[in-house]
Amino acid sequence: MCYALWLDEGNHRVRSILQRIADGEHSAVVACVDEYGGLIWRLARRYLGQSNGEVEDGVQEVFIELWLAAEKFDPSRGSEPAFVATIAHRRLTDYQRRVTTRRKYHNRVAEDLKSKSHALESTNGSEELASVVNEYNQLPDVEQLALKMSVCHGLTQHQISEVTEAPIGTVKSRLRRAMIRLCDSVSTQSQADSQSGGVKQ
Repeated sequence: MCYALWLDEGNHRVRSILQRIADGEHSAVVACVDEYGGLIWRLARRYLGQSNGEVEDGVQEVFIELWLAAEKFDPSRGSEPAFVATIAHRRLTDYQRRVTTRRKYHNRVAEDLKSKSHALESTNGSEELASVVNEYNQLPDVEQLALKMSVCHGLTQHQISEVTEAPIGTVKSRLRRAMIRLCDSVSTQSQADSQSGGVKQ
């Protein structure tokens, strides 16, 4: 691939796309996507497989990194395509590592949930516990996952944020909503037991 050069007619200086981005040219951002989009997309496919969502996110991260690092490009030290490929390799490797970690953790949590669900079904758990489990199963998946990470695996809110790639504020909201619903479920069941005299049929 040959990369685009731009002649600055004011001072007759030939500038590459990244140099134009570093100089604040908005049109250079579009030129960067046009010039290197295909290359970065192919690299993302190689690193991240066939998941379009993950590939798209990976490509986006590469371009953001490129634009932020544009001023570091020095033509005297290497070509622009080589610089782009280096940035893409570094960013996609990091993204691939995070995706792999997240997948492993999700699989582990799913297996843990399945195991505990079977254990509960094999026992005569209390109505209170059954109520909590039923309420938990009705929580949105993201709230279930956040609660499981916090309660069963001991992750901090910041660790949950990193693994799920959700803002820390979002993680706090998910945990708060989930805990409120579970606590309400316990309270409701306790009141029902109290009104019935706690007698089990």
